[in-house]
Amino acid sequence: MKNRLLGSILLVAGSSIGGGMLAMPITSAGVGFIGISILLVLIWFAMCYTALLMVRVYRYNNPTDGFDTLTKKYLGAFGNNMAGFSLLFLIYALTAAYISGGGSILNDQLQRWFSVPIDARWGAVLFTLLFGGIVTISTRWVDLFSRMLFLTKIVFLILLLIILFPYVQQDNLLQLPIEKGLIFTAIPVVFTSFGFHGSIPSIVKYLNGDEKKLNKAFILGSLIPLLIYLFWQFVVLGSFDQSTFMGLLKQHLGLEGLIISIREMAQTPLIRDAFNIFAATALGTSFLGVSIGLFDYFMDWTKRKKTLQQRSIVGLLTFIPPLIFVLFYPQGFILALGYAAIAGVILALLIPTFLFVKAMRFHEIKIPIWQYGILAFILVLSLVIICSQLWIALY
Repeated sequence: MKNRLLGSILLVAGSSIGGGMLAMPITSAGVGFIGISILLVLIWFAMCYTALLMVRVYRYNNPTDGFDTLTKKYLGAFGNNMAGFSLLFLIYALTAAYISGGGSILNDQLQRWFSVPIDARWGAVLFTLLFGGIVTISTRWVDLFSRMLFLTKIVFLILLLIILFPYVQQDNLLQLPIEKGLIFTAIPVVFTSFGFHGSIPSIVKYLNGDEKKLNKAFILGSLIPLLIYLFWQFVVLGSFDQSTFMGLLKQHLGLEGLIISIREMAQTPLIRDAFNIFAATALGTSFLGVSIGLFDYFMDWTKRKKTLQQRSIVGLLTFIPPLIFVLFYPQGFILALGYAAIAGVILALLIPTFLFVKAMRFHEIKIPIWQYGILAFILVLSLVIICSQLWIALY
């Protein structure tokens, strides 16, 4: 069971440390280190707390119950449909973002290895077949591969931090937002950087509902990404003059802009290879973490038996829609992450909050006044995130 606890901690952490981390410096370049650090801590607290609320709900339910079962029981048809739609939209969007980013990096590596031009869509297809196949086989396989990828990711992240650390300057860290309202453009991506809630039912089932171990898994599993994000923002934002960094990002959009910016600043070819491996493993662990939640949701929804044939059918239902999106919108990496935030608010903040309140009333358990204060903070934060994404979409 200790191995399962470790695997669950790494699955939570691995689900978070991925596409959002890679997009974070791009969207927060004009915000500054101090502002983005405060935002990271606030969002981490809210996301960790709602995960613990779900653990409390599971105290009164079977650990094999999924989101579909719980929302039907406590929130009725409307809440169940809202949760189902949000889960589908969120994880499809995140899965599409990770396929887009992972496929792009895989395609780049294949072209470098074979020295021939390769259609970018093949990278997306190969990435989906590889990591989607792991999810389809079993949760145990997801656990094992998540551990290997997570350790590889940490090694290359440390290498990147070591390379970039000498370039950090205090003046860069103390820079404030260069424009009013820029912090709101960073909120949706920072929020989706803690996107592990879709895998909560899978982890609860994997740990057989052990409340003590689940609390440890979600606290430690979410704390690891927070600390890594703070270090990551420290070295990236501290290494660049704010206006210079934003100028480079405007010239080269998306992940390529971040790679070029770091490479030009560090003046070493090692940075590209280190960043590519780090990015690939980060996207891989996130893909495994979020897609296993959708896969198990479909298993719970369809009540499929655990045969390989039935798991393959659910696998197609899980991975074909996001793959189709990527094939038609190959540059949809940050676009998908941004719109995932709205569904993420419903799934990761609102649904756990209302499930907790309804479950406590259902089982006639009084909620302390201080806890209502935290729940109010979560509701306000939810509104801010949704409004931020709508503001980005309109302007």
